[in-house]
This record gives sequence, C-alpha cells and structure tokens, in this order.
Amino acid sequence: MKKGTVILAALLFFVCFANTQDFKPVAGDLGVELNFTPLSATPIGINYLKARYYLANDLVVRIGLDIRMHSEKGEPMNEIDPLVTDEEKASYTQFGIFPGIEKHFGNWERFSPYVGAEVGFTTKGAKSEYIDNNVNQTMEVNGAWDQFGTQRGFTSIGINALCGADFYFTKKIYLGAEIGFGVLSTSMKEVEITAAGASDTIINKESRMDLGFNFNPAIRLGFCF
Repeated sequence: MKKGTVILAALLFFVCFANTQDFKPVAGDLGVELNFTPLSATPIGINYLKARYYLANDLVVRIGLDIRMHSEKGEPMNEIDPLVTDEEKASYTQFGIFPGIEKHFGNWERFSPYVGAEVGFTTKGAKSEYIDNNVNQTMEVNGAWDQFGTQRGFTSIGINALCGADFYFTKKIYLGAEIGFGVLSTSMKEVEITAAGASDTIINKESRMDLGFNFNPAIRLGFCF
C-alpha cells in the first residue's frame, strides 16, 4: 500500500513539476475550454464551449458558445376516458455566442491572471403540443414549454468586464476561474396558445435589465496547442 502511494505521488510530481519551462501558451496558439464540475453528476459540461486564440503571449481573443437542446414525449392517460392515451411533446432550443478579449499580465511560470471584456447574445425558443385523442383536438403552445410559461423563450444581449486567472498544472493545460461585472438586457417572448383553430396570447412580452456581478461556479478546464 505504501509502495503504491509513493509511486502515485511520484507520477503526480512528474506531471506537475517536471519540465518547468514553457507551461503557458504563446502567440499563435489555440486553446479550447469547457466547464469542469468534479463533484456533479456530469463532471465535464459540454453545453458551453470556449475557444481562445493568442494574438500575442499576453493578448487573447476568445469566443464562447452556449448550445442547449432538449425535448420530451409522453402518452398521458386521458382525463375523461382512462382507456384512451393522449400524446404530448415539448422542446426548447437555446443558442448563445460570446466574443471577447483578454489582457494577461505578470511573469509567473504557471499562474496567468488577466482582465478583459466580453459581449454576449443569447436566444431561446420553446414550444409544446398536446393531442387529446378522446375528442381528437390539438393544443399548441408557442414561446414556452407549457401554458404556465415554463422554459420560456427569450432574447438577451449584454456586456461584461472580466477578471480571471489560469493555473497551468502541466504544459499548456490549465484550470481557471473567472468573475464578471456587467449589464444584461433581456426580452421575454410572448406565450401563445392555439386550440380549436383559435389563437390567444396568454403571457405578454416583457423586458428587464440587470446590472451586477456574475460568476461561473464551474472550474474552467482548458487545453492549448
């Protein structure tokens, strides 16, 4: 047991501290980054991906992509006739793009703090359909997952000032954290229901603006090449 522990410690030492030169990327390198939450059910999150390009050793342009899609289908029992099963399905799609720039500073071998700025645009659409097979009637909801506004669609645009840091635990592979302060304008889409050939808006459009700090609770895991 002791021997195995010593071997594991030696391997970790070799990975983290051998080759003590050129840990950080340089001009012309490309980086790919994703979210890392080691204690969650899905440690590696791929719904948000970020790419970095190093214009200089200390100047980086970046772009993030937030892509989410989800759909569900079911056959619930009809409320009037329990011998009949109805049909329902719902889905939403979300897409966000976040271009930005970073200025890195300091002369540490493994540690790379930075400041920067980022703009963001996100849009989300949702819809559902319920078919009552007892009366052969369809109800459609546009703008949300259901008539109660669950998973409601929206469009948002914002700008953030950023502050973050990367730690290179081996050559060109890092863990990082980032915090931002900015403004976000969000327009919520109206929710419309269509049934029996007639349409009606059940939730009106609305908008809001938020100002303040924002923080990604996940650890950023990045690879440069």
